[in-house]
Amino acid sequence: MSSGATGVFGAAWLALICLTVPVHAAKPGQAFRLEYWADGRCPDGVEFARQIQTRAPRLRLAEADEPALGFYAELFERDGTATGRLTARSPDGREVVREVLGPTCDDVATALALIAALAADPSQPGEKATRRPVTPTPPVRRRAVRDLAPELSPEPDLTLRWTFGIGAGLGFDSSIAPSPGYGLGIAFDAEGPAGSGFRPLFSLSALRAAASNTETQGSKASFTWVAFRLAACPARWPEETPLFIRPCGFLDAGLLGADVELGASRQSQTNSWFAVGGFLRTEALVGEVVSFQLDGGITAPLIRSSFRAGDDQPVAFRVPPSGILGRIGLSYRFQ
Repeated sequence: MSSGATGVFGAAWLALICLTVPVHAAKPGQAFRLEYWADGRCPDGVEFARQIQTRAPRLRLAEADEPALGFYAELFERDGTATGRLTARSPDGREVVREVLGPTCDDVATALALIAALAADPSQPGEKATRRPVTPTPPVRRRAVRDLAPELSPEPDLTLRWTFGIGAGLGFDSSIAPSPGYGLGIAFDAEGPAGSGFRPLFSLSALRAAASNTETQGSKASFTWVAFRLAACPARWPEETPLFIRPCGFLDAGLLGADVELGASRQSQTNSWFAVGGFLRTEALVGEVVSFQLDGGITAPLIRSSFRAGDDQPVAFRVPPSGILGRIGLSYRFQ
C-alpha cells in the first residue's frame, strides 16, 4: 500500500473514532433533575423521583452539568387537605406550572408524578386513577413556598368593621335662655358596619352655649350652659348613598348657670341640667371620610330651674318644658 493511501486510510479511521466515541459515551434516555420540598405526611424526594421514572422509564437522573429537564415540586398537607405545585423547566428555560389539590399528600404526589412524566414524554399512556380523585388547576405564576399553606383564617372583611370619627359643630338651643343660646360642640362618633341594613351611629358630645345680656321680665341676664350629650341614631336612609338622613334621640346631662341683675339686686346661680330630645340629621359624605351634618330637632328639659335677681325678686326666667335646637357640623371618619 502506498504512503498516500495509508495516510488517507489513517485519516478516515481517526474520523470514524471521533464520531463513534461520543455516541457510545452518551447515556440513553432523557436526563432530569428534581428539587423537592414537602411538609406533612408526604413521600420523600427519592420516592417521588421513583414514581416519575416508573411512569416515564426513559427518564434518568442527570449527571454533572449536562442539559436536563428540571422539576421543582412543592407539597403541603394540613387538616385533611393537601396542596401541590410542580414546575417543569425545559433545558431552553421554558417553564410550565401546575397545581393540584387533593385529600392526602400521597394522592397529590401521585398526580404530580404523572404530570411530570407526561411533561417529559407526552407519548406515555396516562394511568388509571386508583386513589381518591384530585383536582388539577390551571397554570399559575410560581409563588413562594410559604404560599402553599392553606389559610387558617380568612382575611377580615373591612366592610364589617365599625368606623370611628371626631368632629365639631356650631349649634343653638332655645330652652337654655329667654333667647336662643349659641355655642360650640365636639363629638366622638362610632358608626356601625356597612351593609348591616341599619348602619347605626352612636355619638358622645361635649357642648357649651351662652346667651348674654338678655332682657327678661325687666331683668338683665346672661346664661351659660355646658353639657354632655349621648346620642343614638339607629339607622340611616338610604344606607348605600353618600347623601342620607338619620333619625336620632339623645340624653343631656350638665349644668345651666345664670347671672341675673335687676336694679341693685344681682344673683348668680347654677343648677343641674338634664334633658331628653330628638333630632333629624341630614348628612353628606365626601370620599367616605369627611361628613357634613345639619341637625334640627326638639329638646325637653327634665329639670325646669328658675332664675331671679334675688330671693325676694320675681322670676326672671324659668326653663321651658320644651325648645328647639339646631346644629351644623363637620366630622372626619377614620378608615
